[in-house]
Amino acid sequence: MARLFDMQGAKKLQIIDLNGSITGELGNARLIQKICKDIKSEVQLGGGIRKIGDMEKAFELGASRVVLGVSSIAILKSALKKYGGEKIIMGIKARHNIVDTDLMLEGKIPEVTLLAKEVKEIGVTQIIYKDLEAEGTLYHPNFDMIEKIIYETGGEVDVYSSGGVADAYDLKLLKDTGAAGVIINRAFMENELSFPDLNNIFH
Repeated sequence: MARLFDMQGAKKLQIIDLNGSITGELGNARLIQKICKDIKSEVQLGGGIRKIGDMEKAFELGASRVVLGVSSIAILKSALKKYGGEKIIMGIKARHNIVDTDLMLEGKIPEVTLLAKEVKEIGVTQIIYKDLEAEGTLYHPNFDMIEKIIYETGGEVDVYSSGGVADAYDLKLLKDTGAAGVIINRAFMENELSFPDLNNIFH
């Protein structure tokens, strides 16, 4: 699949190590390294990256960027200082405006918009908002939350939408909201959408 998207002209490919997300350690390092070596597309990698050492390993494997989840927020300042905002993406999984996490900020589960503002102040310049209610549904992204995050961060953060894309019109609406980009998975894997077709329109 990585080679297919690469041959079709993909500039960026996102890989999430789901084993790593569960264990807290990169569980598919050999496969990730092989993918990075085999394709020209830039790879952004997430899942199981919770320590600076994990980030170093991710870059050694060939990743161009890493996606840090809320569970990695303790290393965020150090990571940004070492690698800069261009190589670090903050991934926020949520159900609408409530972050999906066990992390407590000021005694409560944080809201997406408040967390986005806080990480922007730390130096984050890229955020992926994944709405778990939309993920895998092929029903439409959460346009309202994308607009809110862009507004709350003053338009100073590149905000990417993840989850729910069903058709090309969704991409047009996301572009109109000011989204910097979109993560598409199921719609491509199940041939609901054609990457080459969309790439020609939205490249």
